[in-house]
Amino acid sequence: MLAWAALLLAILVSFRPAVPVIWGDTPPFVESALRTLEAGQPTVAGGRDPGYPAFLAVTFAFGGDLGTVVRLQQAAWVVLMLALAIAAQAATRRAAALVPIILVAMYPGLLLFRNVLTADLLFAVFLNLAAAGLLIAICVDGAARCCAVVASILCAVAAACLRSQGLLVPFAAILVGACLVQPKTPVRLAVMAAAVATALVLFAAGSRFGASSSDQASAVFVPKTLFCNHLNIVLASDAARAEIVSAAGDRADAAMARLAADFAAEPGRWPVLGFFGDACLFDSELDRDLADKTGNANSAAAAYWRVFLAAVRDRPLAYAGKVVRQMGYGLLLAWPPYGLEPVIPVSNDDVPHVSEIMTRHGRAAQPIDLQGGPVRIGLMSDFPAVSAYLFRALSAAFVVAVIFWTVAAVRRRRRAFVTRGGIVVVMWAASIAAAAGAHTLDVSRYLIPGVPMVGLMLSLFAVELAETIKADRAASKSRKIPGAAPSRIRPWPP
Repeated sequence: MLAWAALLLAILVSFRPAVPVIWGDTPPFVESALRTLEAGQPTVAGGRDPGYPAFLAVTFAFGGDLGTVVRLQQAAWVVLMLALAIAAQAATRRAAALVPIILVAMYPGLLLFRNVLTADLLFAVFLNLAAAGLLIAICVDGAARCCAVVASILCAVAAACLRSQGLLVPFAAILVGACLVQPKTPVRLAVMAAAVATALVLFAAGSRFGASSSDQASAVFVPKTLFCNHLNIVLASDAARAEIVSAAGDRADAAMARLAADFAAEPGRWPVLGFFGDACLFDSELDRDLADKTGNANSAAAAYWRVFLAAVRDRPLAYAGKVVRQMGYGLLLAWPPYGLEPVIPVSNDDVPHVSEIMTRHGRAAQPIDLQGGPVRIGLMSDFPAVSAYLFRALSAAFVVAVIFWTVAAVRRRRRAFVTRGGIVVVMWAASIAAAAGAHTLDVSRYLIPGVPMVGLMLSLFAVELAETIKADRAASKSRKIPGAAPSRIRPWPP
């Protein structure tokens, strides 16, 4: 009761006014939402994913405004915190498991995104509801387990529609869920088949793959992101350079010079990637250099794909090494010290842009709707130095937890912990693998959605470690007492 009271208190003191905060990604999201509302189908602008614009469009269609969006995001955050707490306690049966969840509820990195008009908060909610659903499925039997798995799969698909970073999450949820549904009766197999089919339809229609490429940025966004964030491999590959020359034609020298300049821009800004990839990504001249004579965006996108695939085929080990290094960095910084400013930063340059977009689509917003007063983030952001050390310690604890889980899995001990921890580890890895393979985890925003799963893993690990220490002490004490009956508590590993 005390642990639940502490969690509810942490949720209550973390509430903030429903003030919409504009960031650099907000204008294309709003533009995409209004186009989606007018077209009646997913339509994106500026390379955005269609899930969040669809959410905004539905909110606007029912008469809501930007403040309503923030209130809905705050409600979704509360649902997530409660679901995480239920999953942690159901999996461990210990009140101590709620301590990491209380820290998640106070984590500034998540708190600030409740007010920011981007897809980050909803992506984090559905991503972690998918993991929590699978964890709860372990703790129930029969039809309840099947329902929990189905709900998890649908949440995973919703996450993938909100952000391409969740591309692998539905497939991970389907594979894990298929292993959990026992016994596999005809009815349950039919329900699972229907859930998978629904998930695939939603994924095809509501993810980036189903959205219309309504502008040049959307058409080239994915292939250009891969091209630019692996520019070191591209420039080192003779095959990729030949593809660039073939695509650019008489503009080849200018294109190569531009790529070299983009590669050298702002050295050290992204140390894990090794260069600043966005210098290339936002270089619109490259699109014209690599497009055919018609200047069509689709031809530029095709050229980026050819060059990237040629580079990966030519240097597969270099690409694999980058992904492994990114995943390792993500593991070491699993709980990033993010959002430790006293108030949520606002992109004032984008406020008039959003106002212009809404006015152009006949939805004029009041100035107070776009630019209210400063919004405090949370208690931990008031103590940035202490919080930074705390989050580094929690990241280190996560590394230890993964090592502990790996040893237990290899030795085939602690089956319950290995199964539950394995679900969390698989879902966490799936949530960051796409970003590690396509972009860079130097952008710590990409690690924020996985923090609640890190909290779940720490809950499982803390309880398992405590029980292991208790069992070892009991076994040691029984050996020291002559004639004492052997302890029924077996030391780890059993």
